[in-house]
Amino acid sequence: MSSLSCELYGDALVASFDGVIDRKAAPRLSAKLLKVLAPATHLVCDLTDVTDVTSAGYRLLLHAYHLTSAKRGEVAIVGAPEDIRDTMIATGLCDFFVMTDSLDEAIEQVCRDSYQSQVRTARC
Repeated sequence: MSSLSCELYGDALVASFDGVIDRKAAPRLSAKLLKVLAPATHLVCDLTDVTDVTSAGYRLLLHAYHLTSAKRGEVAIVGAPEDIRDTMIATGLCDFFVMTDSLDEAIEQVCRDSYQSQVRTARC
């Protein structure tokens, strides 16, 4: 079963995904993400605990990119397992995202000067 938990770090929403992001999970995860994305300028997708991403999952990430970039924000991908990272590189999807290995690095890169350390939790 896939899950999603979200926290606001300054003006960046950190969305931590878990499990498989496939055609069954993607619509539910997308709906949850859209509910809490509005107040954020930037998005950090933590894929550390994701075991597989299908085409529906990659569409979810690309849709999140389009919504975030419309607000002139950036999207970072954190901790993508090697096979997921390889797919993103092979398909060119990595060109849309800031790819990092750590959450702190991702937040600092997407927020740059507006980074705030105080955490406000948004439930999703």
